[in-house]
Amino acid sequence: MKLNAPGTNQAPEEPCDFGDEQKFWDRWGWMVAGVWIIFLVFPILDLLVDDYPLPTRVIGLSLVVVFAAIYLRAYAKYSWIVGQGGTEQRRAHVYFLMLCAIIVIGVPVTGLTVMGLFPFITSYAAFLLTKKWTITTYAAVLVACFALPAFFGKFTDVIFLIGLNIVLMVVYAITVAAITRSSDAERIRADFLVVAEQERVARDVHDGIGHSLTALNLKAQLALRLMDEKQYQQARGELVQLSELAVDALDSVRTTVQGLNRQDLEIELAELQHACNDNNLEFTVAGTAEQIPLQYRSHVAWILREAVTNVLRHAHASTVVLHIEPGQVSIDDDGDGCQANRPGHGIRGMQERARQFGANCTVGSSRLGGTSVQVVFDAKEAR
Repeated sequence: MKLNAPGTNQAPEEPCDFGDEQKFWDRWGWMVAGVWIIFLVFPILDLLVDDYPLPTRVIGLSLVVVFAAIYLRAYAKYSWIVGQGGTEQRRAHVYFLMLCAIIVIGVPVTGLTVMGLFPFITSYAAFLLTKKWTITTYAAVLVACFALPAFFGKFTDVIFLIGLNIVLMVVYAITVAAITRSSDAERIRADFLVVAEQERVARDVHDGIGHSLTALNLKAQLALRLMDEKQYQQARGELVQLSELAVDALDSVRTTVQGLNRQDLEIELAELQHACNDNNLEFTVAGTAEQIPLQYRSHVAWILREAVTNVLRHAHASTVVLHIEPGQVSIDDDGDGCQANRPGHGIRGMQERARQFGANCTVGSSRLGGTSVQVVFDAKEAR
């Protein structure tokens, strides 16, 4: 969840909208704080059971009710900030200072009974305010836990409340640390998903559009050559196919933008056969698309498209041989071989796409004298 940076001159912080689950926590997250209202039983019982004058009981119980209302109202508004490092909004501080004021007022009225309210202000500071406020509040409460009993001379009577406050402060600190860590991990995951999606789009554009543009260029060159030879009918046929390829390229762009990057392996093999035939490249396939697990076929189709595109662009080959086996796909050509010392974007794209479905893609020398691309995966695991 991304938040506006704290600052007095900035727009008010608001929770980000991430769907129904986030809306639920924005609306009902305060109920988590509401559970802790149970600890108000200590000051309430103390006011009802101990020998207090009636006016003191009425004032004390009224202060507890107002305290609970402010506490829940603050959590209802700011529960979404938990785990985000606290808020600097002025109203959040006003609510907090109102809670502290009620405690201060309650000291001369109810005495040590107010110590039952300490867990609420430490909780408020730990979960909703910044670290600076939390440290200050913890220090003040620790001092008050020992100073007040010493002042009233009833240290042993409130030893339980002292221990409870200290334990809860530790619990709050650990809980906030855990929530913050989880929130940080979620932000990192969200950032990773954004980067992964950007890489997917870049890879799909390169694989899909790159292949289409290569085919368009080759078709255009062939049409020009036929026109130079005055073979206008054949040239017209190539131009018709060029138009069809342009439409396919546009569809590929739409598919990439929509994230529907699914390719039919059987159709892809037929298109690769056609592209190779158009460029006087012998294309032989040993095996069938059915030998590849269904969930892997889209990825394999993209890798084969990129591999054949590289052959058409750079290899100056005359033969391409594709072997399809359960758990392995290889494509070999008799072209110039690997000329570059460092892999280009196409090779990296094939390797990244292979990793997406747990496969290993290697590029090396072919037994035909050119380049070999091998994709190895666990076919048994997919079934």
